[in-house]
Amino acid sequence: MKRCNRLSLLVFLYALCLVSALTSCTSAKKLTFLQDADPGQTVKGLPKPPVYKIKAGDNLFVSIGTQDADMNKLVDPSGGSQTTLSFEGGASKSLNGNIVQVDGTIQLPMLGKVAVEGKTLSEAEDQVRQSAKDYLKEVSVKVRLLTYKITVMGEVKSPGIYYNYNSYVTIFDAIGYAQGTTDFAKLQDVLVLRNTPEGSKTYSLNLNSKSSLKSDAYYLQPGDVVFLQPGRNKGLQQRLPLAGVIVGSLSAILLLLNYLHK
Repeated sequence: MKRCNRLSLLVFLYALCLVSALTSCTSAKKLTFLQDADPGQTVKGLPKPPVYKIKAGDNLFVSIGTQDADMNKLVDPSGGSQTTLSFEGGASKSLNGNIVQVDGTIQLPMLGKVAVEGKTLSEAEDQVRQSAKDYLKEVSVKVRLLTYKITVMGEVKSPGIYYNYNSYVTIFDAIGYAQGTTDFAKLQDVLVLRNTPEGSKTYSLNLNSKSSLKSDAYYLQPGDVVFLQPGRNKGLQQRLPLAGVIVGSLSAILLLLNYLHK
């Protein structure tokens, strides 16, 4: 009888441990960003935000404005056969793209070809402004990159392709675009894939640590792919249905043993 009770206890403890292991989620500590950064701490030696230089094939939004409404219609880049895109994340107006040609120029109404390849967005604005001064007075110019896209995959709540219209974007911005991480994300080893002239390059960032702020991949480049890998616990969670069957079987065995030794 005592042997039966011991056996029943062992089976029960085994079942309890099995369920506990399979149902446990990633600890809160492992899901905490920059957990080694103290409040109010200044992290020194961080890289500066990159300054993007325009390349052939880029799609640029160019806005040229003056105080003359009739003249604005003549230089409005929305005319012609240019590509129309839309801002995501709140802006409703459509934008008209200007593709940078292989000769490094964009074609603008009335202004003709304007060389922009190799220039920053600010320098491209100056170049367009200089070209417009021959025809217009008090010109305001805005140039934005429409092909600054980031792909976020893996253990995030909303994976997909996201467009950035600011001067730079960080890896935390990208995760924010994707609505944050799931409970299975492995923050200690977040991968960033980047195309370079030498080929594809991969970076690994530990987002639990403030050391990630110093990574060359902290500021993302157009075309980067961010992949949040799953931790070991995701495989365990996927085996929960099997755990239910095992626990149910063990319970049946316990009931049978108790019945036979009454």
